[in-house]
Amino acid sequence: MFAYVIGYGKLQRMGEICTDRLRLLPLDESHVSAVHEMSIDPEVRRYLWEGQIISVDRVREMVVDSEACFAAHGTGFYAMFICSKVDPDDGAFVGFCGHRVFENGRDMELLFSMQPNFWGKGFGGEAARAVLHHGFDECNISQVIAATDTPNQRSVRVLQKLGMSFRERREWHGLDTVFYQLDAQEFGAS
Repeated sequence: MFAYVIGYGKLQRMGEICTDRLRLLPLDESHVSAVHEMSIDPEVRRYLWEGQIISVDRVREMVVDSEACFAAHGTGFYAMFICSKVDPDDGAFVGFCGHRVFENGRDMELLFSMQPNFWGKGFGGEAARAVLHHGFDECNISQVIAATDTPNQRSVRVLQKLGMSFRERREWHGLDTVFYQLDAQEFGAS
């Protein structure tokens, strides 16, 4: 991951994705502390980690799983950073976004989480759209699912804006959960 390539009009590290306002770097050990700090925030854990306070070791496991997903599928989780000289938060860690193999072992899942001070600014949708493009265009993923707690209407709106279709509502991990899906053909048509 130390080679540099030109892409999207900006100099990038291999595996990096850049959008108009974000720099997405494959999640690695250097991001563990920031992800952990975000993940123990009460507002974040309300809809992530089923409300549990997770350990630093759990975040490290997430990084290892993400690295394995990159090795097997060409995609995984990305750390999100603001990349805009006109934004006073330039360089700030926003959260993470990416793909993982869903626990059923078949579906590829889109997942994102952000620090509360960045909610409502469009960063989640911007990062998710870029990750979906990468997954569909570069990794030959044919379909992606996403799950969120039904009360998490912010995330539901992001999934809908991405063009994802409602799949089902059911109890999952003891929580009222909605599932959405998006096929590569549907994404390409949007």
